[in-house]
Amino acid sequence: MILVTGGCGYIGSHLVNTLAEYGYQVVVFDNLLSGKESALLHHEPLVVGDITNPQDLTSVFSQYQVDTVIHLAALVNAAESVVQSDRYQQVNNQGSKNVWQAAMSRGVKTYLYASSAAVYGTPPTRGAIKETSPLLPTSPYGVNKLAGERSLAAITGNDHQAGIFRFFNVAGAKTEGRLGQSKASRAIMQRLFAVAHGEIPSLKLSGHDYDTQDGTVLRDFVHVEDVVRAMLLGVKHLQNGGVAFTLNLGGGHSTSMKELHTIVEEVTGITIPLTYAKRIPGDIVYSLADIALAQTTLDWEPAYNVRQMVADGWNAYVKRN
Repeated sequence: MILVTGGCGYIGSHLVNTLAEYGYQVVVFDNLLSGKESALLHHEPLVVGDITNPQDLTSVFSQYQVDTVIHLAALVNAAESVVQSDRYQQVNNQGSKNVWQAAMSRGVKTYLYASSAAVYGTPPTRGAIKETSPLLPTSPYGVNKLAGERSLAAITGNDHQAGIFRFFNVAGAKTEGRLGQSKASRAIMQRLFAVAHGEIPSLKLSGHDYDTQDGTVLRDFVHVEDVVRAMLLGVKHLQNGGVAFTLNLGGGHSTSMKELHTIVEEVTGITIPLTYAKRIPGDIVYSLADIALAQTTLDWEPAYNVRQMVADGWNAYVKRN
């Protein structure tokens, strides 16, 4: 059985539903602070608990015969982490350690961890970021995601299978629109949709004087369905005795915030007013994933472009709001 922490969240719900569709037995562990039980379309068993509480984790491992852990539960707002660094340390660092320790105590052998491109920070030189690039996180979010990677490496040995995925900017939704990001998400695409949907008057971009082609930061977007497919391949790889891995999951292309704004206007057919604010401390300026290692290790490559992510994300936003 596979335990998915954070399985009621955005990425988690997409993953859990796909695992169920492929016949895997899944149990979900989630505190439901941001995720919703209604996102479990196949009604997988849910244990409500928090990764910061070791007793909650002990309970789920006592109830279910888990052989694989996919750890997604986390706080994910890099800007918020700057002003709530202690909370991010407690959840993303110590919470991850709690997951590893509880799983190890029950003999779990296979682990997948959802890390982040935030572990790289802003690279010292431009170009695609490889898994071997310097790890220079600029926010407590990135620092604690990196700590989660290291604690997993420290606790697993030769008789364990561990995989780490460094997500770049995950976007989009299942094409039928039943799942998607929370309306409360601070992700840039969701905020653009909120303006297009008439919920807020304009989009406030933080920083427009960076050393980029149009002054706004660059991001590498990857469709959530591509991420889920990679994670499914990762599960199969590890359960079949494949070597441990650390892999970037991105689209392999950079998009500026102004470019994204234009694409959202074109897809929705709605004019979205822009305003500008000062830079966010610790914000990453440019991001581009080198995905060659994921391609060779898992025979994976992204199938969706940014325009399709916007179209699927907008479809889900309208249906769910």
